[in-house]
Amino acid sequence: MTDVRDLIDYDTPHNYAELLERAGTARDAARCTLCGLGSDPLPPARLSVIKYRQSGSERGSSRLYCEVHLAAWRDDARSSRRPGRRGAEPPSHQICPTCFMQMPLTGGCPQCD
Repeated sequence: MTDVRDLIDYDTPHNYAELLERAGTARDAARCTLCGLGSDPLPPARLSVIKYRQSGSERGSSRLYCEVHLAAWRDDARSSRRPGRRGAEPPSHQICPTCFMQMPLTGGCPQCD
C-alpha cells in the first residue's frame, strides 16, 4: 500500500479519490479534518487532500477538506498573496555629508551638530 503523501506536492489541493486510485487503495467514505468526527462521512470524490510540511517528518502531514473548507483555504491563500502583506521594510539610514557617519533616524548628525 502506497502512502498518498508520497504522490503529491506540498500545499497543493488534490482530489482524494484520484489519489486513492493511484495508490491502489479503496475507501468508501472519509471525514473532513475540519468538520471533525461529528460530521457525516463523505465519498472520497467530494474531498481534497493537502500535504503540509511538518518538522520531524520527511513525508509531512496531510489533511482532508470538504468543498466548504477547501474554498475557505483558497480564500486564505489568496489573501496571503495580496500586495502589502509583506513585512515592513527596514528604515533607510542617511549618511552625514560632512563626516560620513551614519545619522540616527531622528535626523541631524550628532558629530557635526
